[in-house]
Amino acid sequence: MQERTYKPDGAEHSITIGKTTFIVSSFTDTQATATAEELIIRMLKSKVAEAAKEEKNRMIHYNNSIIVPVDTGYGNIKNSLHSFPTGIAAYKTKPAFEGKILHINNMYYRIGEGHKEYIPDKTVDEEFRLLTIAAICDECRSCGYYEGNIYLAVGCPTTMLTAQRESTREYFLKNLHIDCEYNNIHYHLNIVGCFVYPQGYAAVTEHLHNMTGVNMVVDIGNGTANILQVNNKRVIEDKCVTEKLGVNQYMIAVQKSVMAAYGKKIDTEVVELFIRKGDTDAPDNYKNIFLEEAEKYCRKIFDALYRCEYDPDFMKLYVCGGGVKLIRRFGDYRSDRVIFIDDICATAKGYQQFALKTIKALEKRSEQ
Repeated sequence: MQERTYKPDGAEHSITIGKTTFIVSSFTDTQATATAEELIIRMLKSKVAEAAKEEKNRMIHYNNSIIVPVDTGYGNIKNSLHSFPTGIAAYKTKPAFEGKILHINNMYYRIGEGHKEYIPDKTVDEEFRLLTIAAICDECRSCGYYEGNIYLAVGCPTTMLTAQRESTREYFLKNLHIDCEYNNIHYHLNIVGCFVYPQGYAAVTEHLHNMTGVNMVVDIGNGTANILQVNNKRVIEDKCVTEKLGVNQYMIAVQKSVMAAYGKKIDTEVVELFIRKGDTDAPDNYKNIFLEEAEKYCRKIFDALYRCEYDPDFMKLYVCGGGVKLIRRFGDYRSDRVIFIDDICATAKGYQQFALKTIKALEKRSEQ
C-alpha cells in the first residue's frame, strides 16, 4: 500500500467556545485526486440529498395519495415542512425577477409579496385559495409528487368551527383539479378529500399524551389569539375564545407609539425582526418603545387567559403560534407551568395527523 504524504497548508486556527478551545489545522494530500473545494461540494450535495430523503419520508402517503396539510394564517402560510409570508401580487405577464411564482388560469402570482388584512371568514377571499395551492405545490415538490391525488387538511378557529367547517370545506373543494406551474415546475393534482380541524387543538397534537387534568392552550397568530381549555385531552368547546390579539396588534401599537413620540413611520419588517430576535439595532429611545409595547402586549394576552379562568396553580399553559417568542421573552409567567411550541408548522402537522385518523376511520366504517 502506497504511503500518502501530507503537507501543512497555512497556519493553525484557534477558537474558544465556552470552556473548550479548538485548534484546527489543514493539510494537503500530495496524491489527492480532488481539491478541498470539490470535497466540500460533495459533502454538501450529500447533506442536501439526505435532507430531501428525510422530508420525503415525513410525507404521509395513504391509498396512493398523499395528505397535504395547509395552515392559512394571516402572517404566514404553512404546510408540514415550510412556511412563507401571507402575501400575493397578481401580474398579467411573468414577473421579471425570480421568486415564488404561481402560474395558473393565464395569470402570474408572486407569492409572499404584500400582506393580507384580517377578515373573519377567509372563504370570501379567492386569494387564500391561490396561497393554499402554492403551499400544496411546495409540499408536493419536497417529495417529488407532481401528479396524482391528494387529501387536503385545513382548519379554522375552534370558536368558528361549527359555523365555518362546511363552508370552508366547500371553498377548497370548489376546484378539485389543480393544473398549474409553481417555481417553473408543472403540477397536475386532484383533491379527493378535504377535512377541516380546529386550529389551536391541532398545534398541540404531539403533546396530547401529556395533557391530563386541566390545561390551557393559547394559539397566537397574526390576526387573532385562540384560547382553548383542554381537559384530559379533550377540548371544552364552551370555554374556547377567539380574541383579536394577534401579533399584528403588537406591531400596530409599536408603529403608533413611534409616530406619536417622534413623528416617524416604521416599516412592519423592522418590528417583525424584533419579534424574531427580541432585539433591535435601532437607537435606545426607539428600542425602549419596542420593549414597553412588548410587555403591554404580553399583559393583554395573560389578561385574556385569566378572563378564561386560567390558573397556573392547577393548569399547564401551552403557547403556540407566531407570538411564542414575544411571550417567552417578555411575558410574566411561571416557567415550570408553561410549555412553548416553537415549531411554526405544528398546526399543519396536527392537521395531517388528524386527517390520517379520519381517513382510516372512514375506510373502516365503509367496510362494515
